[in-house]
Amino acid sequence: MLLMVLRKISKVLMALVMACSTLCWADCHTLDLSVMIAKDFMVVGAKGGFSPNIFYTTLSDRYGKRYVTLHCESADDPGRIMWALYSEKNGVLDSVIVDKNHKMYNAVGLGEGGIMPPPLKKKLKLRSDNVVVAPLSALDEVAWNLVELRKQAEDRLDTNDILFVLEPNGTREEFLQQLRSYKPLVQAAKNAGFSFFSFGLMNDADSSYGDWAKLSKDMYDAVGLEMPSQDELKKHKRCSCTPGNALEAAPATPYSRGVLEILKGVGNPQKSDL
Repeated sequence: MLLMVLRKISKVLMALVMACSTLCWADCHTLDLSVMIAKDFMVVGAKGGFSPNIFYTTLSDRYGKRYVTLHCESADDPGRIMWALYSEKNGVLDSVIVDKNHKMYNAVGLGEGGIMPPPLKKKLKLRSDNVVVAPLSALDEVAWNLVELRKQAEDRLDTNDILFVLEPNGTREEFLQQLRSYKPLVQAAKNAGFSFFSFGLMNDADSSYGDWAKLSKDMYDAVGLEMPSQDELKKHKRCSCTPGNALEAAPATPYSRGVLEILKGVGNPQKSDL
C-alpha cells in the first residue's frame, strides 16, 4: 500500500515538474542545479527533474565519521550499505574510481545490512595497492551526479552554479554544525569547476536562527565560502521555476524519473509505469 502511495506521489510530482518545465525553460535557458539535503536522504535536481533519492546513514570507520549511501528497495526498507572502489593516499580516501565511461565501481554490500564489502576489486584489470573497497560516501555520490548532469547540458548559462536546499534541524548552532559536515561536498564541487553557490531552506527556520542575512553569512562561513555580493547574486539569478518549487508541492521519492533522462528528453513521465 505504501509503495502504491509513493508511486502516485511520484506521478503527481513529475506532472508538476513537466508542467513547470514547459512553462519555464521555454523562457530561460538554465540548468538550475540543486542539491536538497534532508535528514535521511539527498537528491539532485536539474531542469525540473530529480535524481533518485540518495539515502544515507552516518557511519564511523577507519576513515572517520562519514555519510554513507544506503541501497533501499522500498520506502520502508532500512537499506544496505553501498560500497565503492576508492584510491587511497596515506591512509585517507582520495577519490572514487570510475571506468572509461565515468561510471563508479560500486555495489551493494554483502550480509545483513550490507556490512561486508563486495568483491569489487575483481572488476579492475590493473591492480594497485592504493585501491581499497570502502563504503560509498553519499557526498561523493552527489558530487558525481552534479558532474554528470553538467555534462548533459554544457550549453546552459549556469552550469557552474549550485543551490543547496537544506532541512533546518535542531538549534541554530546544531544546524550550522551539520552544515559544516557538508564541507567536503562543497570542496569536491569546487574541485570539479563549480564556482557559484547559494543556499536555501526547505521551510521556515525557528526564529532563534536569527535574521536571514546573518544566517546566510554564517552558512557560507560554515562551508568555507565567501558570501557573494548582491550584484553577484543578481548575475546568477535562477530560473523562477526551479526544482525547489516543485519540492514544496510534493516530496521526491526513490521512484522519481532520473534527471539524466529528462535532460535527454527520453519518454513521458506522465505516462510512466511508476
